Amino acid sequence: MKTQKKPTPRGRPKTLNRDHLIEIAKESYWAEGPTHVSINEICKRSGVSKPGLYREFGNEDGLRQAVLKSYRDETLEPLYAIFQSGGRFSENVDALIDLLRSSQLNSPTPKGCLLQDMSATRGQMGELTADTIDMLRAETLDIYEDWIARAKENGEISTDLSNPAAAIYVDLQLASAMVLIKRQASPEAVGEFLRTAFSVFSN
Repeated sequence: MKTQKKPTPRGRPKTLNRDHLIEIAKESYWAEGPTHVSINEICKRSGVSKPGLYREFGNEDGLRQAVLKSYRDETLEPLYAIFQSGGRFSENVDALIDLLRSSQLNSPTPKGCLLQDMSATRGQMGELTADTIDMLRAETLDIYEDWIARAKENGEISTDLSNPAAAIYVDLQLASAMVLIKRQASPEAVGEFLRTAFSVFSN
């Protein structure tokens, strides 16, 4: 009596760990710069074949877009939560400084801002990544603008700047703080810088 063979599943089994690969790529882009790490190096560090990466993400552009979306959910979301908390302006500034201090002292992630680094090299990114950069930049400025508008309405701050201009100011100050962090400035220096920057809104 012949033993019937089990049918062979079609296609290759999927062994690629998507989340692990995204984390490896994110840390590499964040630490070394988004244009300084090749797709071959990402494959080597993650132990994934190039065809496997392409099957999962389509191409390098798809990988970079996935990295940015992961960065938004894991790193930017806690920042956004501070501005959307509904707390007083001064309390939000304190919470922001505490978050950055905690990140400097306790987080194993690279320093600085990956979105900022990718924005600086937007012209070298693919269409998917560039569109995601633009979406995140717009989302960030909208959150800052809403924060400023709410603080004005509650009489917590006073400024002649329009809400959009104030949002851009906030964005630039936080970008500068991230540069200081990347240059290994002390948490105290970064906190002092931000308190001075936000003091222009004092009543």
